[in-house]
Amino acid sequence: MNEAIKEVLKLLLHKHIIGHKHFPEDLLIKNRIRHLPRYEQREFYEEYFTLVNKGYFWRLKKRTGKGTEWHISLNPEYLHEIIEIIGELE
Repeated sequence: MNEAIKEVLKLLLHKHIIGHKHFPEDLLIKNRIRHLPRYEQREFYEEYFTLVNKGYFWRLKKRTGKGTEWHISLNPEYLHEIIEIIGELE
């Protein structure tokens, strides 16, 4: 699994962005992949949307002061699997 994906999962887990607490998707992803080369960014997006389709993330369209944006949070049903992916078995 891509290291940038693990960083995103770690950040969301440590900030307790689980369930109905959400975080702006653009802010999170753009800050994590801006230092990656173009081909790794493409791999990141492929893996990210695979995890979204599998249900690891909840992705919601939220209305903010600037318009509407996608917000994400971790799915609490997959929390044990996410912890195993990160490698932080507590």
